[in-house]
Amino acid sequence: MGGLRFEGTSFFVAGRFERLPKSRVERELASRGAKLHRRLNRHTDFAVVTHEAAGRIASPAFAALRAMEPQRCLSEEAFLRALGLAPALQGKDIEETRLLSLLSLFDVLTPAGGQFGFNDLKVAQHVANLRRRGVSLEMVLIAATELRRRRRGGGAHDLTRLDIAPSGELMMRIGDVLAELDGQMRFAWVQPPPDPDALFEAAEEAESSGALLLAERLYYACLSASPRDPVIRFNIGNVLRDLGRLAEAKAHYLAAVDAEPDFAEAHFNLGHLAMGAGNNKEAIAHLERAVLAEPDYADPLYNLAALYIQADRIRDAVPVLERYIRLDAESKWAREARKLLLACRTVLVPQRRGNEFPSSRRSAAEAAATPLLTPLR
Repeated sequence: MGGLRFEGTSFFVAGRFERLPKSRVERELASRGAKLHRRLNRHTDFAVVTHEAAGRIASPAFAALRAMEPQRCLSEEAFLRALGLAPALQGKDIEETRLLSLLSLFDVLTPAGGQFGFNDLKVAQHVANLRRRGVSLEMVLIAATELRRRRRGGGAHDLTRLDIAPSGELMMRIGDVLAELDGQMRFAWVQPPPDPDALFEAAEEAESSGALLLAERLYYACLSASPRDPVIRFNIGNVLRDLGRLAEAKAHYLAAVDAEPDFAEAHFNLGHLAMGAGNNKEAIAHLERAVLAEPDYADPLYNLAALYIQADRIRDAVPVLERYIRLDAESKWAREARKLLLACRTVLVPQRRGNEFPSSRRSAAEAAATPLLTPLR
């Protein structure tokens, strides 16, 4: 996927990204001359299938996806790697045949004559969902072995009934009840849990339409199912910020970076909140973390340079502005950054009689240093 062409290309994303807001991906595509389609149509060049969509591949909505040529369907990680938003893969030395044989060796998949059936597809889909929710492959294999030992006569399809208890254990789901692997009942659910993917999509739609209170309720419902999901925390923070509840928004942004320390957008928004509160030292710390996490993320660079200038750290501001201009050469803010960089360089020119910065020049540079006012999601 390293050679994927973006300029003039359109993409559709099925599902949501696990650790990245879709708006960030849309912004990255736009910067490369590509478009993100909200609906899959005949003009869409590529479809990206996210991990969150793993549990819905048998739905009618995926019929159009399945009809596409395989080379036009990208996995989440392959797409993000092509965008430069995920690290390159290392140590990939297991061939597809060997991987399938490892799963088959423990009878997680049960092929016959080298052919896989629909039950194998359902089992693989369910295992992928468990892995997405944090279950290790080792736990799955242990559970499969335990199920065979305790439920003689059962088959690999029993794996599709595995679910995660609040304790983190793998248990059997029997209707609305969770039970030990040997069938002993543990506790009951009052009702089947809602589909977290559908909840998240409804929350995003409510947020984009301006129904912020509804979006807040829906995001909190998602959070109850995935309390450590940094993207859910980030989106709740955005909604609460737009509602004017800044202290609550900050708490959720902090929870997002606690779950994902390199969440650059969350650090950027925390920096914006700190600037609004007049705490420039805290703002600088968060913007520096954003830049460290995403060196090619341009937006925090401008704000960071502006705050450096206001803190009389003009020498530190110059390389930050230079990097910003390299990454964002054409926007309105790039023009402002060039003016600011010129002012900084003027300040740094030593006077003939000494090395003091001319105060009038420094004041001009500080006056020009206006941070971005709107954080991007």
